Amino acid sequence: MTCFDSSLWRTIDLRILWSDLLIRVDTELRLSQALMTIVAYGHGNITSIVFHPNLPTKDEHLNIISRGCPHLKRLVMPCWDSISVTAMSDAINNWGELESITMPSLTPSFRTMLTIDGSCERLSQLKVVGVVHDGFLSSPFGNFPFELKVLSLQCCLVPLGGLLTIMDMHLHLEVLNLSHVLLHLDERMNPVPLMKLFDNPVGMLILEKAFRLSSFFYCEDYKSCNECRRMMNGHTRHSDGWWRLDEVASLNLRESDDI
Repeated sequence: MTCFDSSLWRTIDLRILWSDLLIRVDTELRLSQALMTIVAYGHGNITSIVFHPNLPTKDEHLNIISRGCPHLKRLVMPCWDSISVTAMSDAINNWGELESITMPSLTPSFRTMLTIDGSCERLSQLKVVGVVHDGFLSSPFGNFPFELKVLSLQCCLVPLGGLLTIMDMHLHLEVLNLSHVLLHLDERMNPVPLMKLFDNPVGMLILEKAFRLSSFFYCEDYKSCNECRRMMNGHTRHSDGWWRLDEVASLNLRESDDI
């Protein structure tokens, strides 16, 4: 039977699973059973897995994936509110071939997940779908044990200082996506669209730093852009599936993507 061909189980997309699971009382058990079945059929060949942000994913679910998918190259997990730092750290450091992560936010705890020397050496693509926290700047951002080449902060809230730090310290960065980003200049001001800053020295500094990149994405007309308006109206959570989309082709998840 085709379903037993492990070569077909390379990309696992759980976006279609959550709607059925959420209406059941034993959601966590059913998710565990589904993941164990997926891992069994995959026979270690799974290289990419996509979680829906509304899936109630916990440590035990991540552990199943960590043990059963040793060759994982791409992890899309736009929400990990119920997962401990320890569990995520163990999983990430177990995936020596990991190349790409999509995650909910950049916090100081993300740095603690990368603790083993030599782990995640291939990790080069990072997508954030929420907030870059100010506290993240106190961690040694530039000392990650990997060379960040692609970074997407599309539809994120980002502190100005954090953005400048990223652009200064990641000298290997080639692609930066700042589409529909809102920048926090300081605590006394409301966040503003990136394009709104391009007529002052701050915006010119960002453009100057972006000049060395091979690709730089940003929204050119925030006044007429639906996504920018959504951000300015405070809709920064995982609504309407916008977290799937990205200007960077390697990070984009279309509805028509194969499972």
